[in-house]
Amino acid sequence: MKYILRQAGLTVLCLVALYGFVLGLTLILVPDPPEDSSLDTWNAGDTIYLTSPKYVMLQRYVLDTPGQKVLLVGASNVGVGFRQAQVQAHMPCGRVSSLALGDENISELRQMVDLVHEVQTTTARRSDTWVFGVWYGMFVDTAVRWTDPDRHRGDTDLDIERYRYGFYRRTAAGPVPVLPIEWLPTAVVLIRPYLLLDRMARDLVHALKQRLHLDPGNLTDAEREKVIMSNKDKEEALAYWHDMMGGKNQIAADQVAILQKTIQELLDSGEKVVLADLPLPAWHRDASPYEAGYERRLNDVFAHFDGRPGFAALRMDDLSAEQDFSDEVHPRPHMAPVWAARLGAVLDPLVCRDGAALVATGVPSATSQAGNLNSR
Repeated sequence: MKYILRQAGLTVLCLVALYGFVLGLTLILVPDPPEDSSLDTWNAGDTIYLTSPKYVMLQRYVLDTPGQKVLLVGASNVGVGFRQAQVQAHMPCGRVSSLALGDENISELRQMVDLVHEVQTTTARRSDTWVFGVWYGMFVDTAVRWTDPDRHRGDTDLDIERYRYGFYRRTAAGPVPVLPIEWLPTAVVLIRPYLLLDRMARDLVHALKQRLHLDPGNLTDAEREKVIMSNKDKEEALAYWHDMMGGKNQIAADQVAILQKTIQELLDSGEKVVLADLPLPAWHRDASPYEAGYERRLNDVFAHFDGRPGFAALRMDDLSAEQDFSDEVHPRPHMAPVWAARLGAVLDPLVCRDGAALVATGVPSATSQAGNLNSR
């Protein structure tokens, strides 16, 4: 019996030593970028986390800081149009993070807010400024948006990452953390060997697909500048979004309600919100059966919060020239500085300047400046 226990102990010790060696190797081969209290999900592919949902799920704890923070949230056009570094150039008083996720709807936007709040202290939350970039494609029911056979119906991409490593368990009331959230940084370090293995497997598959010409890869900025959509491309794009919206000709009212409730709760807690109405190329905007209803409902949201301290509206529908878009949704790279400057003009008075000083000097408030931009 003593011999068996001794061998069992040695086996466990060897396994722990081996795991420790592999863990150390991952920290050397694929170190995390220097921590600067910000995230950029659009660069997740360059990290060990590989995908934007996994990156934000496992690294969000860096946002638990009392300094001023601008958090860009929305779908892929937020990641493409509001590039983190370019928006940061207009935000000298705080750190900008891009938390954009492809295919995001308003329900997942709300999940993003909750996940960030989960790791933040009350003090850290009070210095949050949320930028919600929205368009009609985000106002689709969750059960319609996520129907893949390999996931629970309605599970968002963030939900999948909650459950992937056992950090959360599924309950009738929703996901529940298994470990205290304070342990998240330690837990992330411990699963690094699995993250590295996952990355190596995906990189290998990607390389094989490219070798066999099965995966053309993502377009470069130079390629995006040259893309020209044919009439057939436009028809297919409209059909695609009609299918993505569930075949209905109106946006989901419950998603509008979630957006309004989220903004209300953030303002009530002392946080700030910029609601940005993102542009579409004019041909898409004018041909879409969803755009008119979307604009009416969003105008209602703007009117509801008009004049509310901490809230600013940003309309960008004047940036709808076809030559400024690489497809039916995403702006060309040359428009990113324009988008960043437009957002910066709203963020500066809202976040960086003192409200009392603005009144004393006669400078328009954040809300009135946003209104001036909106009147263009």
